[in-house]
Amino acid sequence: MAKSGITHIEFISKGFREILRSDGCQEVVQTVTDGIYNNAVGNNERGDTEETVTIANHGAGSRYIGLVSVPAIAETEDKALTRAIT
Repeated sequence: MAKSGITHIEFISKGFREILRSDGCQEVVQTVTDGIYNNAVGNNERGDTEETVTIANHGAGSRYIGLVSVPAIAETEDKALTRAIT
């Protein structure tokens, strides 16, 4: 392995927290979540799906999290969500 010359990396948690809470980060999470949702809807031969939800977790982890849900039968029989993310 080649030496990179890096001798010290400092993690500045306040800066990362601000990035993770930013509007831009929320937009990226929403865009990716919507894409997964649209793919899951296309893969679901059963018809009905839950809505896409993007939530902000303001706890210690504090970051945006995108959630997509499909009916259990759509995942079990069609792999609607699994195929949407692979």
